[in-house]
Amino acid sequence: MSKIFSLGTTVRSKDTRLFLGNNVMNRNIQTFHDPKYPWILEFAEEMRAIGNWSKNEIDLSKEKSDFDSLDEAGRHIFENGLKFAIALDSCAGRGPLQLFNDGGISNNPEWELYITNHQNNELLHSESYTEMVRAIFNNVDDFIDSIISDEYVQSRATTILGAFNSATDTLDKYQANITCEEQGMLLPFMDVDENALKRAVYKSAMVLNMFEGIRFFATFVTAWSFSEQPTKLFSGSSNIFKLIARDEMIHLDVFQKVIKMLRTDESEGFVEVANEMEHEIYELYESAYTEESEWIDHLFSKGSPLIGMNAAILKDYMDYIFAVRMTNIGLDPKKLGLTLGTNPLPWIDNYLDSSHIKSAPQEIESVNYVAAINTSLDEDFSMEDL
Repeated sequence: MSKIFSLGTTVRSKDTRLFLGNNVMNRNIQTFHDPKYPWILEFAEEMRAIGNWSKNEIDLSKEKSDFDSLDEAGRHIFENGLKFAIALDSCAGRGPLQLFNDGGISNNPEWELYITNHQNNELLHSESYTEMVRAIFNNVDDFIDSIISDEYVQSRATTILGAFNSATDTLDKYQANITCEEQGMLLPFMDVDENALKRAVYKSAMVLNMFEGIRFFATFVTAWSFSEQPTKLFSGSSNIFKLIARDEMIHLDVFQKVIKMLRTDESEGFVEVANEMEHEIYELYESAYTEESEWIDHLFSKGSPLIGMNAAILKDYMDYIFAVRMTNIGLDPKKLGLTLGTNPLPWIDNYLDSSHIKSAPQEIESVNYVAAINTSLDEDFSMEDL
């Protein structure tokens, strides 16, 4: 089994590969002087530089009065968006290390640095949601309990949670096989080999790519729509979602690069698996597309008090987002009946793009935070944009 620190041959970055290398069970000295993947270190450093924000920086004192001023339709939209964001980041706050760095999956030091920072980001997001709930709802426990019992939240999370749970089950079985092999025992799970583990890792990367770049956007767009109304609502929550979106877009860009590398670089050992899983991956995106469409119908099932935002408009934007995200990792959105067109909601870029990196807490209300994204194509983005 993989140990926290193994004596023996020093692990050097350039002797590893990102996932499931020949010596992946061996981990010891963490050193970053000669990285195989310097771009991962660059992203880890940028995340550290601009991701050091606190949930306490944002003024949420007006959120409850804004929420209480809404009609039933407005409350339904905001509340359900927040519910699903909490469900997603509860998964993201514990999943990345287990899915992409645990149990002999990777021993590359720069990846370990990045993915740890990634997961810490997600935990901060969860903390921030808690502050939003505290600011708005009288009984926090009741609100949190309602997430678990909400059939719409659970239905929408099926693709995400199912894929991640399947991956961790495969990892557990693979580790059990290794333990039995070391003890000279028969393998209990003969169908779980390294190829099965590669499939689980690759599928998890695809799901996380959707997770970061698609699944949060119904919440982001509707939350920002409230702050775009003539009477600006939820300015504090809007600013929190700006900060979260910035972090998520950095995560997205990293995983887009990882996926493209796994799909095209023979030395990483995943090209054959990626080709074998092509049909399954398209089915994954198709299921997610259906779930997003059904979720949008649910969000606006009681109507919309928002000027310039309704189910049809949000679906048009999600079509655009799906097409962009698929194109950026080498998939063809036409297989989902989508084309790569222009952004139907260009004002969203005001929340995703910025020339500022960091501002003092007192400047929160006026600043546009960096989101490390150009919503056209990944190739348009460079680290200098940060």
